[in-house]
Order: sequence, then structure tokens, then C-alpha cells
Amino acid sequence: MDSRSRRSQLRRASAFLESIERRDSGRHGNTGEIVLFWHHDPGTNCRYETIDVSGTGARIRTDAPLPEGMTGVALELQPGDVQLERAAMVVWSRGIRDAEGRTTHHEAGIRFI
Repeated sequence: MDSRSRRSQLRRASAFLESIERRDSGRHGNTGEIVLFWHHDPGTNCRYETIDVSGTGARIRTDAPLPEGMTGVALELQPGDVQLERAAMVVWSRGIRDAEGRTTHHEAGIRFI
């Protein structure tokens, strides 16, 4: 499962993805959901609220941080049943704080591969 060669492959994939300029494609604010499954748990589909979406990825809202480098498959966008069927990777994750400094939720950047 977690081997040295697998970690190396993920680091190379991550470096490649980070080199792509995501700002070259338009991002669209989207209040909907993205449905994915993560490779560590392929039997469970997860739904996340989308904040914005582009052809290369999405920014999502989560209840907990997602580990950078985690991979899965983005299945679809709701509403509208837009089928994606694209490999995806978490490229960043951060806590969002309120005015008093308490973490209210998390956001994560998902890059489509």
C-alpha cells in the first residue's frame, strides 16, 4: 500500500501538477456538490460543497482537513449531473477561522489529473 516507490510517484505527480498554471483557465463560483471517492476507501462516495470549479480543479468546503497528496476519482458535479470521471488529488488544505480565531470549517483545493 504505502511503499517508497508509491510515495515517490506521488511526489513526482504533485510536483508536475504544481507546475501547471491553474489560473490560465477560468474559475466559476459554484454552490453545488462534487462527488468523489478516495483511493484509500473506494467503496465510499463522498460529497463536498464546492466553492468554485474550473476545468482543472475545484475548491471545496470540508468539516476536517484533507491530507495533501491524497488521490481519488471525481465522479460528478451536482446539480446538473455533470459526469467527471477524472482522477483527482488534494493539492492544499487549510482551516478557515472566524473573527475570534476559531476554526469554523476547512477548505481544500482539488486538482483534476
